[in-house]
Amino acid sequence: MGIADFLSLSDVHAWTSPTVNWLLRVNTATMNLTVRTVVWQLLVGGGAFLGVIFSLSKLFTPTFNYRGRHVLVTGGSSGIGLAAAIQYAKLGSRVTIVARTQKKLDAALKELQPHCEEQGQVASAISCDTSASLEECQSKLVNDKVGTVDVLVNCAGTSIAGSFDALPAHHFESMLKTNVLGSVYPTRALLPAMKEAGRGGRIVFVASQVAQVAIYGYTAYAASKWALRGLAEALQMEVKPYGIMVSVCYPPDTDTPGYEAEMLTKPDITKKLSESGDVFTSEDVAGDIVKYSAKGYFGISTGFDGWLLKQLHPGMSPCNNLWEVWQGILFSGLARFISVFYIASWDSSCRAAAQSEMDARKAAKKSK
Repeated sequence: MGIADFLSLSDVHAWTSPTVNWLLRVNTATMNLTVRTVVWQLLVGGGAFLGVIFSLSKLFTPTFNYRGRHVLVTGGSSGIGLAAAIQYAKLGSRVTIVARTQKKLDAALKELQPHCEEQGQVASAISCDTSASLEECQSKLVNDKVGTVDVLVNCAGTSIAGSFDALPAHHFESMLKTNVLGSVYPTRALLPAMKEAGRGGRIVFVASQVAQVAIYGYTAYAASKWALRGLAEALQMEVKPYGIMVSVCYPPDTDTPGYEAEMLTKPDITKKLSESGDVFTSEDVAGDIVKYSAKGYFGISTGFDGWLLKQLHPGMSPCNNLWEVWQGILFSGLARFISVFYIASWDSSCRAAAQSEMDARKAAKKSK
């Protein structure tokens, strides 16, 4: 006699259904508990991992004391250069500012000198066109009066915006000369004494955020600023054995006299694309230069957009600061994902601008 003779199908269902439902509830509760546990463990483990990395990075972070050191800043008569010179002076450095125009240097020196409060601390100015020639820089910057430089900040530069086919060719030449050779020559002139002194040191090249993301209207300017990164990477490998750390600063739009002049030539589409970022003060950028170059950062950024762009460009950059290296490893993928939406928006704006330009040309032809 089988079980079917004692229980009908409905009886079997009535008996098994509560059991199955109870098992399903237990299984679901167990899965929810497991998911929560896994998520919690990942958060705790990830936080602990980051904490260990950060602590180890702090432990092995390079340090540099500016007090009593000689800092030379090119482009030091205004803007970021002058702001950096003032911050170095406040930290007890002997500061020399360099620029082409003596009148501007005299005004800047009056602003700088009150911050030299320590005994024996002085500020001085030298009129020199750092883009003229290596001989010009050697004659003006390398002598007993100037002395050995411990920190060199290459801040001299210029910017002219315009579409590639409309920008006169001589602007490409002038920006490469001012922005690239204007940093090469003073560095070549001062580096031998820095190496011979054996005191270590810092060399900073002030590039631009355009050296991380080159947008419409900046073909000439971006070419010159991207060149500084390549120069800095190769140079760092050469001077690291001497304890000299090299940094590249990528300032965003910064409220300086140079920025005001640049706005006069910016195409409308370039202005629109630039609106996605904030305008910072010279003091903001100078503060980051002083702080992060001391810690051995190769790339120095300002603001969240700047930090995000920096994570997009780790490449094979020098590994001088562990925390800087780990940031690139951890966040470069996320930064790339976010950047896709920026690029899509910029491409859309450029297409709209190009279409408007073509429509305007057609209308002009018809009117003739």
